[in-house]
Amino acid sequence: MKTAWIRALTLSLGSAATALAGCASEADEPNARVGLAAETALPARRGSVIVDGCVVDTWQRATLASPAARKVLREVVLLCGVPRDDGVVGPRDASSRAALAKVVSDLQSEGYRVHLGLAFTDETGQRYNGAQTARLLSDGAKRGTIVKTARELAAPFDGVEVDLQGLPDEAREDVTALVSALSADLRPAKSLAVFVPPSVSVPSDLPGGEAFSRGALAAQVDRLRVMTLDYSDRAPGPTIDPGWAVDAARLALAATPNVDVAYPLYGTDFGPRGTRAITYLEARAVAALGGLTVERGPTGAPFVRYTAFGAEPHVLWFDDAESTTRALGAWTYDALPREVGVVFYGLGAEDPALFDALAARTP
Repeated sequence: MKTAWIRALTLSLGSAATALAGCASEADEPNARVGLAAETALPARRGSVIVDGCVVDTWQRATLASPAARKVLREVVLLCGVPRDDGVVGPRDASSRAALAKVVSDLQSEGYRVHLGLAFTDETGQRYNGAQTARLLSDGAKRGTIVKTARELAAPFDGVEVDLQGLPDEAREDVTALVSALSADLRPAKSLAVFVPPSVSVPSDLPGGEAFSRGALAAQVDRLRVMTLDYSDRAPGPTIDPGWAVDAARLALAATPNVDVAYPLYGTDFGPRGTRAITYLEARAVAALGGLTVERGPTGAPFVRYTAFGAEPHVLWFDDAESTTRALGAWTYDALPREVGVVFYGLGAEDPALFDALAARTP
């Protein structure tokens, strides 16, 4: 999952042109696509979207104000609150809180429920430091401070969502204790959800996956958000695999019917120095400036190969309206029950045609 990276949608085309160094296209014919023929009408599902930060910029606001987005989405999550080392959840200054309350009010006036996301990053907003978070959660007094100050910050919101990442398995009891305390303090006046890792087995197949007791958490929250993101985290590949997402959702469904699967709106640039999140517009600009062919993988997800500074090879994987509607169309009610929702992660990074495409095919 990505944090604090969606700050602007514009790409410096001059810089991109300099970065591209004559990469030839790899294929003249599209790759074969396997097993994801979409239905004419998409299965109707509860839709939510995550904004990575406290600010909803003008582009994001325009998207949310559109009839298409309002047809597809019912909730907006602002992944905004950050507990500090002493447990105090920020932002705390009066001007920030007033600005945040105005954002919430504006979105509510457009018909959305708005939730406060608690992101247990460090204070740069860039890292999930699991050891640091585990120490914080192990202190009962600091857990109490988190609950109290989260309640204060969440006053204008309709709900609260908890995003914990990178924890050791040993934090299991403390995670449950925090969520239980938040549940007792906030519900039923406000809804409560928790992000859980996309485990597909018991014990979990993911590092730190056993820090989350799905059964215990389900009893304390209104939704389990299964964060089926970053399927390819090292070797180049798609950001999500629809079949893997179904497997992860089914494991969560064993605990509760109130489950959401996550769908990424961002893409990933894989290079020799690591990965970084990219927007749809950035990926398309790279392809256009380099005269590159946009290929598609087996699930229909597009990708582009290019060469950057220092002759470094890169592969950009992302999603567009076509690949997303194909994936959501594959999630029929036979694959995922009607009650399962979809939470889109990273508003502002998506194909501008996405919500129009979804709305046109949503009953």
